[in-house]
Amino acid sequence: MDARFSIAATGSLSFGAGVFDDLASHLAKLGYHTVALVASKTFLQGSRCSAFLQQCKDCEVSVLTYPVSGEPSVGSIDELSHSCLSDGCDVVVGVGGGSALDSAKAVAVMAKYLARTTERISVKRFLEGVGDLTPPPGRLPLFAVPTTAGTGSEATKNAVIAQVGPNGFKKSLRHDSYIPDLVVVDPSLAITVPQTVTAASALDALTQLLEAYVSVKSNTFIDSLALEAIALVGNALPKLLEGNLDDLDARSDMAYAAYISGVAIANAGLGYVHGFAGPIGGLHSIPHGVICGNLIVPIHKAMVLAAKEHGQDSSFLQKLTKIAALWHVDGPEGVIEHMAQMVRLAKLPPLRDYGFTKEELVAIGSKDASRNSPVKLTQEQTISLLEALL
Repeated sequence: MDARFSIAATGSLSFGAGVFDDLASHLAKLGYHTVALVASKTFLQGSRCSAFLQQCKDCEVSVLTYPVSGEPSVGSIDELSHSCLSDGCDVVVGVGGGSALDSAKAVAVMAKYLARTTERISVKRFLEGVGDLTPPPGRLPLFAVPTTAGTGSEATKNAVIAQVGPNGFKKSLRHDSYIPDLVVVDPSLAITVPQTVTAASALDALTQLLEAYVSVKSNTFIDSLALEAIALVGNALPKLLEGNLDDLDARSDMAYAAYISGVAIANAGLGYVHGFAGPIGGLHSIPHGVICGNLIVPIHKAMVLAAKEHGQDSSFLQKLTKIAALWHVDGPEGVIEHMAQMVRLAKLPPLRDYGFTKEELVAIGSKDASRNSPVKLTQEQTISLLEALL
């Protein structure tokens, strides 16, 4: 067992089919009066949202809705934060996929900050790598309700915000205090999520679990959580992608795995796939999960070959062998093939469909994106891998 390690705490968790129906009364018991519901347009248009709004009304809790469309941008966060402040909201509830939850986190932070200053400061000034200010520690009370099993944002301390274009970026607003106070994971909310979103979200979660599990920063605690969650994904995701989208058991397994992926990356970090996903996502508008799904197999296949040919980090291969046993496949190569089968079932579009060029991918592949990867790839390898995605 590892001699020493530390774990970033998570907020409270309520898990299970139907637990979302208790949220309105919980908000009322805590004494909140005006809820900022930062949610995906899909959720806001559905029957579960209508029921939630009625439950809040019955509990004499006012709800103001703030629709989220696409991944959070500097402009959208600034606009939503000012609205939340001017509307006098005293709690933020995020409902939806990673974009909605990241938006909710950022709004909770910025609305609180703007209430203490007369300056009209943009969230961009607090982002890692592009900002000039230290992120403020305070935020409004924050509740997170994921409806897709993907980013694990409900369990992390950062919100990813993008600015898309030639000088684009995807950077984090990060602080230990940004982990939500309460996470409500209700797998029944995902039953109506379409296959395309299910696939992209799940491959993001799998990537996060795998990268955290093999990370040089991992530890015994994270390994035990991540390995079990990886086993669940390997068995549940094929069922969903084969058309069984209403399989509540599979949805529950994926919802749990996605939550654990957030816990895992918050404590063990990420690797090559996410190292490239940031700059790729900053250039063109593309779902983050599509990037992960395109990269997860070629990156890890190259890492297996490098580890075997050059004797790099035998623990990486040992960990893949443990996954193989749980997925009932043959060794590290069997793990790669099983992931490849899941990607084939996902039917993801290639990067060229989003406007990427060879020159753009060569430039991205030329940079070191290894992060916490246990195996290092050469620049020639990473460039070749990215070019092949067109």
